[in-house]
Amino acid sequence: MQMNRPRRNIHREKVSVGDWKATIKRLWHYLANSRKFLVIVFLLTVITTVVTIVGTRINGIVIDRYISHHQLHTLLLVCGIMAIVYVIASVAVYFQNSLMISVAQSTSAAIRQDVFKNLQHQPMRYFDTHDNGDVMSRLTNDVDNINSALMQTFVQLFTGIISIIGMGAAMLWLSPVLFAITLLATVATYLFSRGVARLTQKAFMTQQVALGSLNTQIEESVSGKQVVQLFNHLDATQAHFDETNRRYTHAAFIAQALSSIIGPFNNMTNNVAYVLITAVGAASILGHVGSITVGVIFTFLIYLRNFTGPINNLLDLINTLQLSLVSAQRVFELIDAPRESDLPDAVAVTHTDGAVAFDHVSFAYDDTRTILHDIDLQAKPGAVVALVGPTGAGKTTIMNLLTNLYPLQQGRVLLDDRDVTTIKRANLRHLITVVQQESYLFTLSIRENIRLGRPEATDAEVEQAAIEANAHTFITQLPNGYDTMLSENASALSIGQRQLLSIARAFVTQAPILVLDEATAAIDSNTEALIQAAMSKLMQGKTSFVIAHRLSTIQAADLILVIDQGHVIERGTHESLLAQNGFYAQLYNAQFDA
Repeated sequence: MQMNRPRRNIHREKVSVGDWKATIKRLWHYLANSRKFLVIVFLLTVITTVVTIVGTRINGIVIDRYISHHQLHTLLLVCGIMAIVYVIASVAVYFQNSLMISVAQSTSAAIRQDVFKNLQHQPMRYFDTHDNGDVMSRLTNDVDNINSALMQTFVQLFTGIISIIGMGAAMLWLSPVLFAITLLATVATYLFSRGVARLTQKAFMTQQVALGSLNTQIEESVSGKQVVQLFNHLDATQAHFDETNRRYTHAAFIAQALSSIIGPFNNMTNNVAYVLITAVGAASILGHVGSITVGVIFTFLIYLRNFTGPINNLLDLINTLQLSLVSAQRVFELIDAPRESDLPDAVAVTHTDGAVAFDHVSFAYDDTRTILHDIDLQAKPGAVVALVGPTGAGKTTIMNLLTNLYPLQQGRVLLDDRDVTTIKRANLRHLITVVQQESYLFTLSIRENIRLGRPEATDAEVEQAAIEANAHTFITQLPNGYDTMLSENASALSIGQRQLLSIARAFVTQAPILVLDEATAAIDSNTEALIQAAMSKLMQGKTSFVIAHRLSTIQAADLILVIDQGHVIERGTHESLLAQNGFYAQLYNAQFDA
């Protein structure tokens, strides 16, 4: 059994404007391969905006010249031209949106790939201190938020900026007085929105952190569903979920409520601007002051709608933009997490005689408690070393250090007198095969699961490994044999069958060093006999470490270490330890008396 690990926690990010600037810069870097498409989108946006400006001005001219003078033929001709122009604009918008969908999907795929790649190279300590649900939320929900923002934001950003500039210039040219009214309303909207945006930044971060907690709760409840039901923990689990869901709902409400203030205020200022422009324009016409006509007012109001519309859209995007930037920060935190890396002078070792030594090794998962204390052991090539002791004594931790899954606080682990930290991890783990206590099988075929440690293994080698592991018979009885697809963690197979497949996987790798963590779950006697026979065959010619729970299986071991509370309290052969009449003898007698 594994030792108690440090309690997992979700790191709460601190948001600042400086962080957001850096985040936007990094997102722009991911768009590097798509910048030619962004240029095309920009050009299409210019075309659409120019068409809208020209078409709207023509509408005003039609009102002033052709309708009032009853020039029906010319009016129909102009309307036909305008229809063609607007069709062109619609086609441009379609291609604009299609290109941005492509850009958003490819960018999200690149981000997702970088996140997963870095996640694959994280040390075990990272997974000890981060909730699985929160990690999954960053990889899925947060990346999806970025994708949504890219699809919406860039199109509306390009369209908005160009439309605002184009329509603003057109309004200024058409009537400086009316444009001044528009400008005052726009400045008021901007200042108000900027103030609200500062309030909502941390609210959106709180929302995403709460979502990570919610995903963790769901992931744990689904993965541990059987335990929840068997221990009648349904009500407590539901209560815990309800509380987590309540916190997320409250956080989401606060974030959305704050950001939703912008829309009503913006509508109010726009309506005030419409009223003032209409009043000033009407007064000018009635008083015969200036060159304002009915057509000019009509054109200006359309321009105003196309001017304030993009502003409204950009302000509405604050929700999406802030959420996506928070998500991007969380995603980049994953990408930036320090990788598990080899020492600069680490060497590639492809062969070992199998001599293993622990030289005064002490270890702690965190700074609160030392787990292993001054561990010494020597295993000669081909020897069988058994580790026994109560649950939580540190047996599995010792084997985790052999494979260099965690850094040591003190001492050295040696392979052929070479410190394992000076060996490239990929090479080290090719030299060691681990058969875990709980066999983890992936959602792949049985064949692919067996060849997991050596993908180049042939079908014949896979089947021979299954024969050696005593798994061939039950595999061939399945409807699709070796091509049978396994569901999540092979839930359709028995514990014993999963263990046999794990042993077959070890036969395929044929590593010179073997670590066997015996399963503690009860299995039928026939399957247990098959497993023991397969393990005995697997250990032949290898340096083997057996984390033993059934002392009857390790009586022939060359060395038995008795571990208790991180200390080696006894060592020797089965016979010598029984003769000492110590802790090992007590364990042995307790099992056999039972």
